[in-house]
Amino acid sequence: MFDGTDIILIHQLLARYGHALDARDWESFAELFVPDAVVDYTAVRAPHVCHGIGEILDYFQPANHPAAHHVTNIVVDESGDPAGRVTVHSKFFVPFTRDANVPKRFYGGDYFDVVVKTPAGWKFAEKRCVGRWQYTPDPGEDVPEFRRTF
Repeated sequence: MFDGTDIILIHQLLARYGHALDARDWESFAELFVPDAVVDYTAVRAPHVCHGIGEILDYFQPANHPAAHHVTNIVVDESGDPAGRVTVHSKFFVPFTRDANVPKRFYGGDYFDVVVKTPAGWKFAEKRCVGRWQYTPDPGEDVPEFRRTF
């Protein structure tokens, strides 16, 4: 049975994910995952599924990140066993508005996570990202289709 504290701590985990990425704080980012975590961002054009913290960092560190990562509408599956694997569904919104973000755009979708409680707190065991929409106000002629509004 979940208590309110576990749900708040799981929300905190998702919030820390965005803050660590925005700060490019790779040490804090790595601490959010169990050592054998699996991250699947192939639905948002990642080249492969990442297995383990090393591969996860190799994917995220050089990425052209948005100006901010926002996570919202977090739903923890309270029917799960808090001593086991717990599923979490949330929404993300990311504004690609930095100088390096061409074209400028707003992007959003869903995170599907599996979290586990460890002696060091809640951590991601699995994280999957699925893009659902994108708004590109001025795509220009040379912008590929996947960067345009959908």
